[in-house]
Amino acid sequence: MNFLDQLPLGIVFLISAIGQIAFIELGFRYGVSQQGKGRKAQLAQVRALMGASLGQLAFMLAFTFSAAQQHFEERTRAYMLEVSAMDSAYRGADLLGDDHRIQAQDLLHHFADLRVRLSKAVRTDEFDTVIALVRESERVHDVLWAIAETSMEDAGDGEDPGIFAQSVLAMVNAHDARLQAALFNRISPLIWLTLFAMALLSMVITGYQAGLTGTRSRLATWTLAITFAGVMTLITDLDRPNMTLFSVDQQLMVELQNRMGGGDL
Repeated sequence: MNFLDQLPLGIVFLISAIGQIAFIELGFRYGVSQQGKGRKAQLAQVRALMGASLGQLAFMLAFTFSAAQQHFEERTRAYMLEVSAMDSAYRGADLLGDDHRIQAQDLLHHFADLRVRLSKAVRTDEFDTVIALVRESERVHDVLWAIAETSMEDAGDGEDPGIFAQSVLAMVNAHDARLQAALFNRISPLIWLTLFAMALLSMVITGYQAGLTGTRSRLATWTLAITFAGVMTLITDLDRPNMTLFSVDQQLMVELQNRMGGGDL
């Protein structure tokens, strides 16, 4: 778990925005105190440094946003693969013997229910429930694979358990991919610390440059800080599995669950 996962998204935004505004004020007050001490010589250098630091910060934000967007797409792709594999397994179970077919399809319906409950638990930050549902899902994988093995050994005329076995393997692979994307493909805490440090230092230089000139626009500088804070908040939400502003549409899983239960799509 990333340390930012424990913070509500609104708190992340407020910390980012207030921190940057505070550092602008610190830089401005220090700049005012340095007026008249080689002011002209400093101004050109400080302006160049301010432009460079803001440019580096913008580049870092773009890089981090791209990484977070990729992680979000990986989670979505793994989810789509799992839905497809479950649908294939459910259809493939029709090719098994009657006893195995009924057991396998009941398990797949139960598995779809687990997945719907898991998505709700993730959204509400019920970590213990998430862990329990993941373990139950893996137990269902084991039982489904045992059915596939038994079906392969006892295959009779007209039965083709190969499709079902391949689909179960695809489900397991999709499950592993979802865990990988949710728990391990995350932006490193070191990158987060570097990003926040760069933002604060850039705001100090911006405030310092305004202090040296003795004039500033609070609207302009505070808007800059709030904009950067907003982008950081979007990156935070994209990168973590318990997203608030973004979400993976679970309707496909719900529709599959309904079809397995005998409902209409």
